Amino acid sequence: MNAVTTLSEREMPPFAILRVRPSDDIRSIRLARENASLTLDNTRLRVEYEQLLSSTEIWIRLYEAALARANAAVAECSRLQQPAHE
Repeated sequence: MNAVTTLSEREMPPFAILRVRPSDDIRSIRLARENASLTLDNTRLRVEYEQLLSSTEIWIRLYEAALARANAAVAECSRLQQPAHE
């Protein structure tokens, strides 16, 4: 299990199972675990975002280079198809 799932609220029994009104300590523990889980999720998502952004920039550069090569090939084909003026 990763750190995100081990800190999830699944480890804490639902309040209905406790059969008593949860104390402030229990609520504080639950909120602290939820905050820790959200912090880890946020960090993981930020890392994934940075990786996706980097990947996207690479793909854009690759696409632009391929487009430039294709445009150059089209121009060269057009040039070769024109009759010689002699």
